[in-house]
This record gives sequence, structure tokens and C-alpha cells, in this order.
Amino acid sequence: MRCLFLMAPTVVVVLGCHQVSSLDGDAGPDTDSDTDSNSDTDTDSDTDSDTDSDSDSDSDSDGDDTGCVEQDLDIEFEPARLVILQDFSGSMAGSNWPQITTALTNILTAWTGMGIEFGFDYFPSDGNCGVNSTIMIAPAAGTETTIINWMTTNSPLGESPLEEAMTNYLNLGYVAGFPEPGINSYLVVIADGIPTCSSGNAASFAATTGALLANQIKTLAIGFNYSSAQLDAVAASGGMPPPYNVPFIVTDSVTLQNAFDDIALVMFTCIFNVQSPYPSADPDNINFYFDGVVVPYNDGCDGSGEGWQWIDAAHTQMEFCPVQCDDIKDGDPPDVTAAWACYPPWVL
Repeated sequence: MRCLFLMAPTVVVVLGCHQVSSLDGDAGPDTDSDTDSNSDTDTDSDTDSDTDSDSDSDSDSDGDDTGCVEQDLDIEFEPARLVILQDFSGSMAGSNWPQITTALTNILTAWTGMGIEFGFDYFPSDGNCGVNSTIMIAPAAGTETTIINWMTTNSPLGESPLEEAMTNYLNLGYVAGFPEPGINSYLVVIADGIPTCSSGNAASFAATTGALLANQIKTLAIGFNYSSAQLDAVAASGGMPPPYNVPFIVTDSVTLQNAFDDIALVMFTCIFNVQSPYPSADPDNINFYFDGVVVPYNDGCDGSGEGWQWIDAAHTQMEFCPVQCDDIKDGDPPDVTAAWACYPPWVL
């Protein structure tokens, strides 16, 4: 069943101090008549007179025993940048362009706020075989409306310099921040015909795509009523796992939207960046919750595939295991919350 991104999960994280029990020497219910000012209400008449060994006055339910400091804490999706490289050649004119415009409008509207920074580029740039000298719309937050407006106010014409347009991305100055270390970068090629401006065969396209991958840009291919050896080579060399290593062949706005929904399933890795707490908060003592229900810690996501795990030793990134990741990617994602405390996480 296809999962649609209709809304982003609410991410609310609060650091709180878990209340620990008193450090008195009593084991179990007291039967004594001690006179310390904690909450003991025993009424027996034995004569033991235990004394606290901690330094607090025992008048605040031992709040100082926790060693915690309250702090609001943010977690957020690991960011991703996606550039749509759109075929703008004359063969796109007619019914193809309105179909693609409708699909991209729906996709960009639905994915707003999902942590993806969208960019947009097109080929040709001049009605012939030219390509842009800088990207049309660089990937950034809030570009969705700009992309939609461009699509709805321009009409395709010219030849199809696909390989030349892809080669632009081997120049790190072509678009700032794409790629950027620590941010997943994706180039999605949408084409509807054989490239007409170069003699590049499948091997040439594979080499170009492989060079992009070496620069940390993963490539996916979508054929709009089109398939070819060149497009196959782009998908196969783009660094994506099956079944994303073959082109999506689409025929209309609905199947194009479906292709992007499938791409979303692999783009979102369910890795979250975690803001560092105060030094007094133990990073080993954290629990994550879905709709208020604790998610177990599961290092390696073994067994049932349920739970969460740390990605790095510095505890700046965590990942939800496949079971919880599927819930996040569903059309009705849960509220994701977390709490640092003075107790270890619940473990599978």
C-alpha cells in the first residue's frame, strides 16, 4: 500500500527530571517513628532513628538527588535537498506539460513542511541546446511556490541537452550548498525523449551519473512516456537501492505523483538530529515516545525491527527502526516526543 505524506509529525521534545526515591537507608515500608521532614507517615513505635546521608534538607522530596536541569530540546528530521531537473524541450509541449505541472504542484504542496529543501532546474535554457550557467531555483526552505509559479507561466521549446544539464552539477559552484556534507542530496531527472544535443550513449550517461554520486549527489530517473538505454544507465548508476535503481515510467499526473510518493519512502531515513542537552543531563538516559507511548531502545534495530538507536557516539543523531519509521511515513504520523531524565531508556 502506498504511503502518502499528508502532514508532518509533530515533534515536541521536553527535557525533564525524573523523580527518584529518597536516599534514606530504609528498605521497604517504614515501621519506625522517625522524625525527619520527608513524606514518611509511619506511626509505629520502634526506636530506630535513621538519618539521611544526602546533603539535601529532605523537605522537597529529594529533588536535588536527580542532578537534572530542565531544558526544552528540539529534534528534527535529518535535512534533505532535492533538485528537480526538468525536461523543458519542445516534445514536452501539448498535453505533457500541463500533466507534469499539475503533478508537481500537488507534490510540492503536499510536501511543504516535511523537511525537504526543493530546488528546480530545466533544460534547454535557450530554445536550442543551451543550459543554465547557474541553477534556476536553488534548493532552500520555502521554494515550493516559486517553483509552481515558474511551471505555470512557462512553456517548453527547443532541444534536449540532458547530459549537458547533468554535467553542470559536477561543478560545485553551479549551486551553493548542493551537495553539502551532512545533508542528503538528490537529483531527480524527468525526461520524455532521447537527448538530442550530445552523442552520449548509455556508457557516457553512466559515467556522468557515477561522477555525481562521487560528489555525494544521488540521482533518480523518471521517464514521462519514455524509456531508453540512457535513462536506464542514469538510474542504475545513481546510487539508489532497488527498486529505485531503474527508471520510473509514468504516463500522466497521477502516475507521476505516485512516483514521487515512492521516492519519498526512500528519501526519509527516519534519522533525527538531536540538540545537545545541558551537561548535567545524561545522554544515555533518554526515552522517545509516539503519541505518549514509550518506544524501546534497540541498538542495531535487531529482531522485530522495533525501537530506536543512536547513530553516532556523540548522541547528536538517532534513528527510528523500521516499524516506527513506517508509522512516521504513513499518512497519519504520530506525535514524536522525547525526554531526557535520570533513568535509562526502556530496552527491548
